[in-house]
Amino acid sequence: MRRRNTMLAVALIAAAVLYFVYNQSGGYLSAKSAFAHSAYAGKSVVYERALGSDRVAILSNGSRSKAQIVHRKWGLLYEHGTSVEMAALPGRESVRYAWFSAGAGEADGKIGVVFAAESLDPAVKTVIISNDTLEHPANAADVKGASTVYVELEVGGKYAIAAKELGGKDVGSFVVRAADANGKILAGA
Repeated sequence: MRRRNTMLAVALIAAAVLYFVYNQSGGYLSAKSAFAHSAYAGKSVVYERALGSDRVAILSNGSRSKAQIVHRKWGLLYEHGTSVEMAALPGRESVRYAWFSAGAGEADGKIGVVFAAESLDPAVKTVIISNDTLEHPANAADVKGASTVYVELEVGGKYAIAAKELGGKDVGSFVVRAADANGKILAGA
């Protein structure tokens, strides 16, 4: 009888701890569950990618999209991190993009930046994010040569996510462009 009572007490304590961790701490047992319980009602995960122990996803309801990261917490749970609304590329509204910081204060002073893009335009195969100052570049090679930050997001499958460690002076003032399969710039600054 005593052993049964001890087992019941241990089971009740374990259930209480799991309830607290799962429902009260903001942590979820899987990244899928964390994305499903995000604050974006009506949006579902259309693309997801692992970045180390974290997961980044593009959530969409068809007309609007958001990029969101969930961080691994205590090596067991996932919790919501930064999320941003994806903006339409001027001149090509069917192409959307976003970027946000995934973390700062790394040992070498670098900042982790996540880039996300989607394209519903079949002509657009690549979204290029750079920090150049070119007015009207002809192709991706021109942009790459004039940039210290250059990220190509292959959106042939509609969605792409990439991460890059950048120095503090390189973060911000990004230029976004859409390019075709040959690297010709179709839209963007």
